[in-house]
Amino acid sequence: MSTPQRLSYHAEPLFSEIPLPSQASVTEAPHMMGASLDITPVQRMSLYSGDQWEEFTLEWVLSLKAEREYVGGVMRLGGPNDRGADIVAFLSPDKTDGRWHCFQSKRYTEPLGVAKAYPEMLKILVAVAEGSFKTLPERYVFVAPNIGATFRTLLAKPERLKQEFLAALNKPGSRLGAEYDPQTLTAALKLAQSVKFSMFEAPMLAEIFAQHASTVYHASRFGRSSLTRPSPEKTAPVEHSHRETRYIEQLLEVYEQEWGCAPNAPAAYAHKRAGKDLRNQRVAFYCAEQLRVFARDSVPPRVFEDLQQEIHSYVDRIVDRYDTGYTRLNAATDAACQLQLRQDGLLINVIEHQDRAGICHQLANDDKLIWCEKDENL
Repeated sequence: MSTPQRLSYHAEPLFSEIPLPSQASVTEAPHMMGASLDITPVQRMSLYSGDQWEEFTLEWVLSLKAEREYVGGVMRLGGPNDRGADIVAFLSPDKTDGRWHCFQSKRYTEPLGVAKAYPEMLKILVAVAEGSFKTLPERYVFVAPNIGATFRTLLAKPERLKQEFLAALNKPGSRLGAEYDPQTLTAALKLAQSVKFSMFEAPMLAEIFAQHASTVYHASRFGRSSLTRPSPEKTAPVEHSHRETRYIEQLLEVYEQEWGCAPNAPAAYAHKRAGKDLRNQRVAFYCAEQLRVFARDSVPPRVFEDLQQEIHSYVDRIVDRYDTGYTRLNAATDAACQLQLRQDGLLINVIEHQDRAGICHQLANDDKLIWCEKDENL
């Protein structure tokens, strides 16, 4: 084997904190909201650049965090010499000194085969042999859109994979380990002989896609049509929650001003018109709360807050045209229901009229909308 000068691997910090994928970065490719809905997710992924594929991989790994108990977190290795690991996930606070998983993002135009996979497998073995990592990962996962048939067959037969890998490494004239000095290569070879090659995996793209569907990034990446919202309850709990305190206070002020009800819930419920209105408004609030929770679990951060802001900006100008609390309340909820929302919004296909009215009450909870204005001269 040739013996070129040993490479230096620590020009960059080994670890860097992983940034959460941004909505902008997810939607910058041809799979944006305006893209044809006829294109399939697999076809969209075939258009990804290497960076976009790694971003998708990161989103997928984050979806596994709770299931796999990555209590030590998820990180991205920094610098050009990633030592055979793009994304790492830790099963203990000891990180790579303890139990960990490695994810290698590989985006090629052709299927990933042994010619590309073997150098990556050797790289992680060398990293441990040299001491860059204290332990080997328990799982080394190739994340590729397509795996070659030969390599996939070998992955299903770990002992055969090990034999084939060692044979390729020891083959006379092999370039597989040419970049490493003999001492390092010997240590890596010894390590390879002692470990189980079942650590190497390459899940099917369909499996990765199904798990990615549970992330908040899925709708941004594959279109809002992928969102399926459970039907909201059309009733509200009998007991008032502490989350309802301020908007109900505002409603009671409206009923006192409009119908002379005492400013408490029992009096409002006892009144024929106020009682009916209060029950309906609470149902709307709870519909909006269900949408808020659904958005939290289904779309990127700030999407629901941006929807609230869009409604607030529109109805806030309208309520100022009215003087009484009752007319201001009705003008706000009517305007919210009639507002033409941005058609590229991720929640546009799942929002209902009651959600819109309920968002007005969420805004009233924060005093962003006021129904009965106080006379500042009093």
